[in-house]
Amino acid sequence: MAESPTSLSRFDCSLLPAAELEFVIVADTHYMMDPGDAPLEFESRRKQGRRAGLAWKAIGALDPGFVVHLGDMVQEFPGRPAYEQTMQQALAQIEGAGLWDRCHFVVGNHDIGDRPDPTMPTGGATAESHEGWQARFGPSWHAWESHGLHFIVLNSQLFNTDLPATQTQRLWFEQQLTDLGDSPFVLFLHMPPYLHNADEPWLGHYDNLGEPDRGWLLSLVRRHKVVAMFTGHVHFQFFDHLQVHNGLCRYFTSPSTSFTRPGFSHLFAAAPPPEQGRDDVPKTGFFLCRLVNGRFDVHRIRMSVLADPHSTVLLTSPAAFGAPAAAGFALGVSLRHPLALETAVPVAWPSVIRQPVRNDYPLLACVEGGVQWVRVPVADLLDPGPARRLQILRAEGIAVQAVALGEAEALAHSQRLQGQVDRLELQLPGRRLPDVDALRRLADGPLPLALCPVLPGQPVPGKQHNRTRHGYLPDELTALGELLESTAVTAAAVCRIPEQPWQVLAALLATRGHRHWEMLLLAEAPGVDPIANAGSLARALVVGIALDAPLFAEPLVDMDRTMDVAHGLLDTLCNPRPTFELARCAVALAQGIAGAATVITRPAGCEVVAIGSDNWLLLPQQDGTRLDDVLAEDGPRRVCRLTTASVSTFDPSHTLEMAHGPLWIYRMPA
Repeated sequence: MAESPTSLSRFDCSLLPAAELEFVIVADTHYMMDPGDAPLEFESRRKQGRRAGLAWKAIGALDPGFVVHLGDMVQEFPGRPAYEQTMQQALAQIEGAGLWDRCHFVVGNHDIGDRPDPTMPTGGATAESHEGWQARFGPSWHAWESHGLHFIVLNSQLFNTDLPATQTQRLWFEQQLTDLGDSPFVLFLHMPPYLHNADEPWLGHYDNLGEPDRGWLLSLVRRHKVVAMFTGHVHFQFFDHLQVHNGLCRYFTSPSTSFTRPGFSHLFAAAPPPEQGRDDVPKTGFFLCRLVNGRFDVHRIRMSVLADPHSTVLLTSPAAFGAPAAAGFALGVSLRHPLALETAVPVAWPSVIRQPVRNDYPLLACVEGGVQWVRVPVADLLDPGPARRLQILRAEGIAVQAVALGEAEALAHSQRLQGQVDRLELQLPGRRLPDVDALRRLADGPLPLALCPVLPGQPVPGKQHNRTRHGYLPDELTALGELLESTAVTAAAVCRIPEQPWQVLAALLATRGHRHWEMLLLAEAPGVDPIANAGSLARALVVGIALDAPLFAEPLVDMDRTMDVAHGLLDTLCNPRPTFELARCAVALAQGIAGAATVITRPAGCEVVAIGSDNWLLLPQQDGTRLDDVLAEDGPRRVCRLTTASVSTFDPSHTLEMAHGPLWIYRMPA
C-alpha cells in the first residue's frame, strides 16, 4: 500500500440518496510518532501515524455532521515518556482535518488502562488516568441528540472496577434509558460485550467485558430501542443481531485504521497476512453512517481504497447495512464454504485462554456487495449455528435459497424450512427433468420452487476426468417448459451462463415472451486471472440485467484446495478481489434498468455493450484505443473503473488499458 501523508481520496456520493444526517465512526487509530531508524517489533508501526492521518483527511473530505472515535487514540500508554507528545501530534491531525469541534471521544484501554483481569500484563484504569483523560476530552460518558436520533457514549474501562466513577456512570446510564423511553438511540463503547456469544468466558479473555457488568449492560440494551451498538478494541470486524425492544440492534465491532490483530487470522484457511497477521490492510477502515428518511444506513470504507491519492471512490446505496435492495436486477452468491466458520483462536494476545470466534467477513461482504440472494445446502438450515447466521442475512434483506439434492431430501424438509428460506432448489442428480409426482407435491408445498440438473460426464479442456455441470443450458429449457406447462406447475429454472455468453443471451432473449417460468442464472469465474475473471463476470451481469433475472456468482470465497481452482469474489482471507468491487458497483449502477434493451458492438480494440440508452459497459481487448473511437460524445458522463470502484469524468481522449478491466460509462443526471 503506497501511502503519503498528503494523500486524500475523494468520494463520489451521487448514487446515494439524500440524508438528513451523516456521521463517521472511527476506532483504534493508534497514532505513533515516527521512530526514525529505531528497530521496531513490527515494521507496520512505522505506518500507523500516516494511516491515521490518511483516515482523518478522508473523513474530512466526507464532511460529516460529527465523528465518534471509539478509543485508543495513540499507541503509547499514559505515564510513558512519549505519551504526551504522541497525543499532541495525534490531535493535531484531527485539527488539521477540521474535525476537532465535531468529535466525540470514547475512552479506550490505551487511554486510561485495561479492564479488571488479574491475567492482563498491563495496568488497569485508575482515578488519576481517568481524570487526566477527562481534563483533555471532557466527560467520559455523555449523550446528545440529532435529527430525532439519540447517541450515548459509555466508558467501558470503568466496568467492574471499584472506582467511584463506576457507580456514577451506571446510575447515569439507567436514568438516560428511563428518560428516553421508547426513543431510538445508538450506543458507543470501546470494549465489546462479547465476540462470539453473550455467555463466552471473560477471565483471561482480552477482548470482551467481564461480568457482572456485561450482563447488566446487555440486559438494559435488550429492554430498550437500541438501533446499533458500536465497539472497538479488537481491530477486527465481528457482527451480530440483538433482539431489543420493538426490533433488533445491529452490533458492530469496528475495524482499526492502522493494523489488524494477528491472532484472529487463525479464522482463515490461508497463509497469515503480513507480519503474522498484523498488517492485513484491506480489513482496516472506518464506518460512514447515514440517516435516510429515518432509516439508519452503515457503510464500510476500507483504508485500502484510499491508497491512490488521485482516485475518487464510488459509494453505493445497496452496499450498506439498513439500505434497501437494488431496484430490479438482483445479485446472488453460491455459498460453497460455510457462511460463518467458527473456531477458537489459541492466543489473541494477551489472552491466556482460547477465545471462541466466528468468521463474519463473508456475511459482512454479502451486505457490502449489495447481494440479494444466497444459495446454501439444506444442511446449513438444519444446524442451529449456521441457521442463525442465515436468518441474520434474511433480516438484512438478503433472501435464502436452500439447495436439496434429489426429491427425497427436498420432500423431507420442504415443510420444515417454511419461514427460514425464500426458495427451495431441487437439484436433479443425473437428470434434466424431475419426477412428476414429486414435482407436483413440492409445487403444492409452502416454498417457491427452482429446478437445477446435476449432470456428470461434462468434458473440460485440459482435465483428465470429466466434470459435473450444474444448471440447464438454453437448448435444454424447451423440454423443461413443456413439462411445467403440462403439469401446470410454476418453478424457476437454474441456467448456467458460459464465459462467452452473447450467443446464449440472444437465445434466452428469444424465449422471454414465450416462457412462463422465472430464470435464475449461474456464473462461475473461469480461472485465476483477475482481469479475465472480471470480464467474464461483467458479461454474465449483462445477461442478468438484460433478462431481468437474478445472477448467482460463484464461488463467494476462493476455492484453492481442489482439483479445479476457482477465484471468488473474496480471497481466502475474505478480502475483496476485483470481481467483488465490480459486482458491488454494477448492482448499484444497474438500478432501474433491468430488462433494458442490450446492443453489443465490437469496434477496434473494445467490446461495447449498450444497456438501454444511458449505460455502456466497455471490455477492452487491446491497449491504446481512445474512448472517442468507441463512443460518440453526447453529453456529460462518468466513467467507473469497476474493478477498483473508482470514478472519473468522461474524457474522450482517454485511452483504454486492458489491465484496468471493464469500465462502466453512465450519463450524468440532468
